[in-house]
Amino acid sequence: MRAIARFLRGCYDALAAAGWLWLGVPMPPPPEQRPALRPPPDPPPALRPPAAGHPERVRPDLPPSSTERALWRQLMEPTGDR
Repeated sequence: MRAIARFLRGCYDALAAAGWLWLGVPMPPPPEQRPALRPPPDPPPALRPPAAGHPERVRPDLPPSSTERALWRQLMEPTGDR
């Protein structure tokens, strides 16, 4: 199977080279010699928790209430309306 794929790849490369020559345009360099694309930009920084003393800051010494746990559970459940 690899021999067939190698043969077909060679035929493709030969036909591509013939086409480029027929058009009178120089062939592009092979993929390994092409300049590398720029890497994708870094993702935005992660959200930071509120600053110390902020009224919405979660207190680590106080366990969440049952209402808070229910709200967190609702936020974590996937929605089926998509």
